[in-house]
Amino acid sequence: MSSYNLTSAKSLLRKEFIEHKTAFLYVPGILMGLLFIAFYVAVWRNGPQLGMMGNVIDHGEGFDLFAMLYSGSLAVWLGYLTLMLFFYFAASFHVDRKNNSLLFWKSLPVSDLEIMATKTLAGLTVFPAIIMFWAFLGAIIGYISLNTVGTISPVISALNSGTSFWAFINVQVSAMVFIITSLLWYLPLFAFAGLLGVLLRNWAVPAFILIVAMISALESIMTFSKQGVFAQMIEDRLSAPFEIIKVMLNQPGNRVGPDMFEIVSLVEFVPGFLSQIDWMQMVIGWAVAAIFIYGASEYRRRRIES
Repeated sequence: MSSYNLTSAKSLLRKEFIEHKTAFLYVPGILMGLLFIAFYVAVWRNGPQLGMMGNVIDHGEGFDLFAMLYSGSLAVWLGYLTLMLFFYFAASFHVDRKNNSLLFWKSLPVSDLEIMATKTLAGLTVFPAIIMFWAFLGAIIGYISLNTVGTISPVISALNSGTSFWAFINVQVSAMVFIITSLLWYLPLFAFAGLLGVLLRNWAVPAFILIVAMISALESIMTFSKQGVFAQMIEDRLSAPFEIIKVMLNQPGNRVGPDMFEIVSLVEFVPGFLSQIDWMQMVIGWAVAAIFIYGASEYRRRRIES
């Protein structure tokens, strides 16, 4: 009989963190450290040239170097998180079998469905929170670094117009809303990868790509068109959050610079972004994801013994 409670949920979440912390905790920290080391080495080697660039480059008024770099880094972090979560779902739903730990987890008073739900919860909360921590830490280090380099380079100082701490927090919170909403939008794709992981184990990722490609190709052949309904649905599912951002940033009068911090703010961005989400499609995606997760749990319960 299942006795799923807060204690068992914490234990399962901790297990997921321990098993997958390399991809979400260590690798991002190493990559970010290497990036800043390369930046400081470049500044150290080209310090004199940076100091003499003040009269050479004509910088644009209102341009904010930190705003541009920070917004770009958030897009990179989201791309990294989405890719790692795809592999996480494809692997975590079946990884217990590698060391026979499934025997132990099946002896606990929790059902396979509750274990699958906890794995999904970890993918939507614990690991995104870790990535957002690295994004926040990287932004702080980057802000300090740009201001430090600005003391020796008039160009960097002029381009880095200075961002208030409140504006920075606004962007960080808005980015969290965007990332969480995007992950919820991608949930059916993650869940399908998890189902394939249970069925095909290490072949889940190639199978996912093959299934999508084959259905799209067959659909195009049958309809004599370049892109069918299924292919369009997958494209919309992947690109919808970014298309909303593109529309918001391309509105008349908006530009990348100090204005970016006004656009991507709690007052302006969050209500505008959430209002443009297709919530009907979001809920349908959740229902489809629930079916995939339930199917994976039932296969795991009925067919997998060790």
